[in-house]
Amino acid sequence: MGFFLFILIGIVAVYELNVVLPGSMSGDGSLMYVQFIMQPLALLLIPLALYLFKFPRVSKSITNPQSYKGFRLWACVRICLLCIPIILNMFFYYIYGEEVGFFYLALILTISLFFIYPTKGRCESERNFGKDKTDQNNEVKL
Repeated sequence: MGFFLFILIGIVAVYELNVVLPGSMSGDGSLMYVQFIMQPLALLLIPLALYLFKFPRVSKSITNPQSYKGFRLWACVRICLLCIPIILNMFFYYIYGEEVGFFYLALILTISLFFIYPTKGRCESERNFGKDKTDQNNEVKL
């Protein structure tokens, strides 16, 4: 996630410091097509990233007690599902002359990152997803 943040800050810095002038494609007719692709893409990727660990194949891979490789892989995929469109939207925001629709999509996707950020407690609860919550004495744990 730090890598994506570095790229995002780099894009913003390049355009805000006028190293590259924004609006290089501002009069282009492709704006409508790019918006038509990015808006549904963002609306599809947010729920996909939120519910990725509930798919049977992914759930089986992340709850494997022998290794954290499966969990790390799918956690990275989950972050990439949101971070790559954030970077694309910020890039399109600047090359289309600060078209605010792309900025709002990037903002929505950034807010969504807070719901999938892999904290230690969340990682442990997601790795134990679907397991029986009883101990050796058959008492239910709360």
